[in-house]
Amino acid sequence: MTPVAQCRSLNFQLALRLGGLLLLILAGLIAVGLWTKGQINAIARSTQLANARTHYTVVLADLNRHWGQEAFNLRTRIEALDILDKMGQRNEKLMTLLISHGGSLEFPALHIEKTSGERLAAHHHAGPIDAKIKFSPGQNTLWFQNPRDGHLYLAIRQFIWLGKENGHLILFKPLDHALVTQLTYPGTRLSLWWKGQPVASSDGEDGVKAVAAAFSKAENSSNAVALTWSGPESENSPRLLVETQANELIETGSIAGPVLVVFILLLTGVSVGFAGLWRKSCRQLDALVRAEQRYAALGRSDDHIAHDLGTARDGPVDAATTLAAALGQRIKADSAAPDGAPQPPAAAPR
Repeated sequence: MTPVAQCRSLNFQLALRLGGLLLLILAGLIAVGLWTKGQINAIARSTQLANARTHYTVVLADLNRHWGQEAFNLRTRIEALDILDKMGQRNEKLMTLLISHGGSLEFPALHIEKTSGERLAAHHHAGPIDAKIKFSPGQNTLWFQNPRDGHLYLAIRQFIWLGKENGHLILFKPLDHALVTQLTYPGTRLSLWWKGQPVASSDGEDGVKAVAAAFSKAENSSNAVALTWSGPESENSPRLLVETQANELIETGSIAGPVLVVFILLLTGVSVGFAGLWRKSCRQLDALVRAEQRYAALGRSDDHIAHDLGTARDGPVDAATTLAAALGQRIKADSAAPDGAPQPPAAAPR
């Protein structure tokens, strides 16, 4: 390969290496950007779940206190109005009281029973309660599923004065799609689970099907947290599964701008840093090419060739320096020949 071809090859290799370095920097910036995006989004999801856990833990506790207070208030009103004193008028008086409260009544169904279990009065606003429930001694709340509508119910039992003896006031609160939807705040989806199956969702029946397909049971995951509704955790304790559905804090497209800005800054820095080296390399290679071409045209050395060889030997490209030294040796050998005949080119030292 002639010095001209080798110079061109060296110039191309230098440009190729610089381009490769810039591409490597760009790939590194993209990798760092994607990793940073993943870390930030993971922290954001973790924070959202922690906030959701705290929020709904308070909501469930407040809801249980509210229902307990409403049950106490209703029992007090029934006792204060002597509704249960006269056996023949119990249902009529009870119905009058419940109608007077209208839609503000917290419990759509109630039973009044003797301590023996004999039912004295009942009211079912949304349909009868068909389930056979039995409270254990000392138990005041009970979860059960009504076969008629499939809804999960909370039964609250309180003692009530029947006029001559104590009885039981049993209040029924359905935990259906409407209730779960009321508890939901934007960016979350709620589903109520009982005995390993979803029974209500903030997205209705479609939500029940979706969550049943996505989860085998109500448990914590990367985007969901499960809370026991109330009391100690057991098979009969309903669980509230809270899913976070907010968009990612940082989308993939949003990292393109910062990555591009950093790349341009690095490109500028690298370009400035390599500019001086590039100019020196170009001068070195151009000087070597001029010396080779001028010597080939004249067949002898002159001041211009000597100057170009000096420039080529002092440049930063080692291969060009080696070629310049080889060309200088060749010119000396040709000048020392008896008849001035050119000698075969000296092999460039390796």
